[in-house]
Amino acid sequence: MAPINKSAGKNIEAETVLQAVVLADSFNERFRPITLDMPRCLLPLCNTPLIEYTLEFLAVAGVQEVYIFCRAHSEKIKDYIKTSKWNRSYSPFKIITIVTPEARSIGDVLRELDAKQLISSDFILISGDVVSNIHLEKVLNAHRARKNIDKNIIMTMVVKEASPLHRTRPLGESSVFVLDEKTHECVHYESVELYPHKRSMVMDMEVFEKHSNVQIRNDFIDCQIDICSVEVLALFTENFDYQDIRKDFVYGILTSDLLGKTIYCHIVKDAYAARVRDLQTYDAISKDVLSRWTYPIVPDSNLQEGDSYEYMRGQIYKEQNVSLSRSCVLGEKVIIGSGTKIAENVKITNSVIGRRVNIGPNVKIDGAYIWDGVTINANCTISRSILANNVVLKENVIVNKGCLLSYDVVIGPKITLPPYTKLTKHKQSLDDYDVEVKEDKKEDSQEDFSYDIKLIGENGRGHIWNDEISDIDDDEAKNIKVATLAYDISNLSLTDNESTASEISEGSSDEESDSDESNTLEIFSKEVSQTLERAFSEGHTIEIASLELNTLRMASNTTLRDTQIVVIPTILNQVNADKLLPSTKDVLTRWGPLIGKLIHSKEDQIDALFTLQKYCAKHDTNSKIFAPSLRTLYEIDVIEEDAILEWYYDERSKGSIGKPEIYSKLHDMVYCDSIILVSLL
Repeated sequence: MAPINKSAGKNIEAETVLQAVVLADSFNERFRPITLDMPRCLLPLCNTPLIEYTLEFLAVAGVQEVYIFCRAHSEKIKDYIKTSKWNRSYSPFKIITIVTPEARSIGDVLRELDAKQLISSDFILISGDVVSNIHLEKVLNAHRARKNIDKNIIMTMVVKEASPLHRTRPLGESSVFVLDEKTHECVHYESVELYPHKRSMVMDMEVFEKHSNVQIRNDFIDCQIDICSVEVLALFTENFDYQDIRKDFVYGILTSDLLGKTIYCHIVKDAYAARVRDLQTYDAISKDVLSRWTYPIVPDSNLQEGDSYEYMRGQIYKEQNVSLSRSCVLGEKVIIGSGTKIAENVKITNSVIGRRVNIGPNVKIDGAYIWDGVTINANCTISRSILANNVVLKENVIVNKGCLLSYDVVIGPKITLPPYTKLTKHKQSLDDYDVEVKEDKKEDSQEDFSYDIKLIGENGRGHIWNDEISDIDDDEAKNIKVATLAYDISNLSLTDNESTASEISEGSSDEESDSDESNTLEIFSKEVSQTLERAFSEGHTIEIASLELNTLRMASNTTLRDTQIVVIPTILNQVNADKLLPSTKDVLTRWGPLIGKLIHSKEDQIDALFTLQKYCAKHDTNSKIFAPSLRTLYEIDVIEEDAILEWYYDERSKGSIGKPEIYSKLHDMVYCDSIILVSLL
């Protein structure tokens, strides 16, 4: 245990000691199966253990005492701290590791902390996987200033403004903060996970009576950095149903009629803060570190003792004692640890390469994370995946996007791993909840060495890990899936039953719900139109435009059909009325594929045709572009023959949706159950 730095700790008995509590356990399974072997806080981010970023952040803030609470892999965490710079005589703070093997939640940890009576004043509560360059002293000063005005304040939550498309916002979970516009007091909090889809948000009308102006904010990244009073610990002890710091504690305090306690938000705009919650944010934050958004917390700061990174052109970082062949190519955003050897004709882009890695000839690595001691033999391709310590790829292996190969996995020659494959050396069972806690006692059984040769190849080693058959519930498995590495957001879809409107009331009628839904769709339509106008003017790619639309759709809990209804007319409005034929073809050739992104079935195609028909029925000019629009959508494979026929024979197409003449113009286009598209203009 390191003594307190003398200059920082002089007269410490007469002063308030600034304390921090670090939660080294996440109490979720977002990183399994890797966390079967290593705690999340010790996983490498750009070749530096995650907890180093958190401790460096606390050191800069002037913290004098740090308590690290751990459950899983506690011995590994204790051993790491014992040998780190934080246990040296020059450490800026005293650091104590506390093991809570019986804890099942953050609430249990904080109740244990209260029982130990270690905290004497306001303290910092932070997760062990936070990366930030925030000047925390400003947050502390603001918290103290609020306490002079509001004697009931017990917590300040640090949040960072970020757009809905920000890469460090987790896809699987989000939050709604309702704040007093002037003071930023948080008057309501709602956790919003992707699954299950939340149908409403109910608020007490008394909130609006006490606070004349409020902001409903869904544009925050919750940094999981809190300034807490000692009273927070006592409240957890008094309420054993409080498990999660946000979903239970914050929500419970703000909805309580008896406690009368207040919680505030400190909004950060000009600094970096994010938490490695899942594989998606792991990827995003890694890229941010390599891109130097986290400065001065960057690789060439050499946070660990013995680090020797140098910054090179193209955001390339290289340690000493790295062997590079002359023919290897390093693209942008690449970091390479010491002792690594890279052979001829290797191409590496947007990737992290650990220490003592051996890469054979003709290997391609893009967007991947190759940890320490990995061996990659000749002619392998790795795309947007994680290979943990000591993984071995034999010759001619292809690792497709989203794969996660845990410690010591071996893949035989000429094997192609399907996208999102997870492999571990451990045999999966349904009672794995405590396997991380009891890792030192776990021994490999004979069953652990029986492998699926078809999957991992000859002389391979590893078992498939399936989140859907683990002990987590179905919704959590879905949230893990969308938050995995390289997940394609366009795969997400919300059914009609899942499309809902927000509700702010003590109990609303059907009419109020209908009105709320109408308002939600109106706002959604406006945002979609604005997004498309920006895409048109800035020349966005179809992929970027599709990503933005999907994000808006998820944030609004609307359907593909709702999106079609706005997107198709907005695109067709780009047609030049003076040059109808060529302009229609040009516009739909360019933007028609975006309509295709909103179509996943024949029913979706038919819906799109009805939307097109309704648009063309509004004005005589519009009616002239129906046939060329249909022809172009058919030619670019957005609408298929079967869908056109089914739409044509549907009674609604004969006049109930739009003008009958729109239907009649198609008479010459449909015959003998075959399609011939001709210009009817």
